Amino acid sequence: MKLLTHNFVGLGVAALAASLAGCSFSCTASASLTGLLLQNVVDAFSHEHRGRYTRRTRLLHSLEGVTALAVVMSALVVGALRFEARESLILLAALELSALSHLVLDALTPDGVYILGRKVNLGRIPYDNPEVNIALQAMGVLALSLAVIASLS
Repeated sequence: MKLLTHNFVGLGVAALAASLAGCSFSCTASASLTGLLLQNVVDAFSHEHRGRYTRRTRLLHSLEGVTALAVVMSALVVGALRFEARESLILLAALELSALSHLVLDALTPDGVYILGRKVNLGRIPYDNPEVNIALQAMGVLALSLAVIASLS
């Protein structure tokens, strides 16, 4: 899927996960923004360009890669903001879910992703399909809206 779609979904998933788990506002905001950053890191450092063709690499378009990235990014945020143990674990879980959302969306495309060294694709949707991207972006906004509503309750 397009990076904008990953950004909306990743931010929404991280925010909703943190909010539903009872994270504080600062933890939920950190999860949201870091989930957004994570999406961009995955795409910035895990594509190989060959002429006019771009393909995903195993570095960060794999279960192992995004899990390691989620752990590292979580540790950096926890270290900088000094979250307590409970919120640190919630942040890690929210970032892992955000990272997994990236893989699920890319697994819907013909190029797929890597799971334990094997290429997996769940569909044949072109990454730039406008209808699918808009629908997924709307779902990301919905998840973010639900996170805000849950945090106000």
